[in-house]
Amino acid sequence: MSGTNQFFNDDPDDTVMHPTSRELFRTWERIRGEEAAPLRSVVTMRDLIAIIPWVSILHRDMHKMSYVYRLAGSAVCETMGRQLTGTTAFDDWPNFDRETIIRGLDTVVGMKQPCVGRFMAHSFGGREVGFELAAVPIMAANGTDVHALVTIAPFRDARGTVKDPLVDFQVRKIRILWSDQLPGKPISRPVSSSDEVRRINSSFLRVIDGGKT
Repeated sequence: MSGTNQFFNDDPDDTVMHPTSRELFRTWERIRGEEAAPLRSVVTMRDLIAIIPWVSILHRDMHKMSYVYRLAGSAVCETMGRQLTGTTAFDDWPNFDRETIIRGLDTVVGMKQPCVGRFMAHSFGGREVGFELAAVPIMAANGTDVHALVTIAPFRDARGTVKDPLVDFQVRKIRILWSDQLPGKPISRPVSSSDEVRRINSSFLRVIDGGKT
């Protein structure tokens, strides 16, 4: 059964759907305090213990205008069917989808704002897997560079299929989640203590539903 409609609900209340994404945002909000992005050194494995297999760190390569996996979680590698640490992220994606993801991540590292996106992946053998990608900014040890702390989690467990790696990817939705009020972008509603993510609509990064279709 194709789960496209189930995986990618257009209801705004479902902007962050996956439990792994929610845990990343909760942890990041708690650790960062008043900072736009916490130092990487203060984010420990203990903080992320519940989701660590799905966590990766992406570094912006300004020369190639791309992102590199400085670290890729074991579950992410197992799900994709290959080792990702040290490789260029999204390098084998179609141009449109790769550029869409990169624009979202550029907001994470450039404006220190989180983003969340959803994409579909297909394998040689015809497997279809829906994913949610969540990304938050963290400061590198040099105190200057900003990295993206990312979770890439499937909506159903797809590990253990190395012989049938995922090879085709299509972005379904990407959205910036404003964690702080920025000039010209007021928060659209009061933030309650129960909110896990504070967000407003982005005027410079369009929400994409359905990718190229």
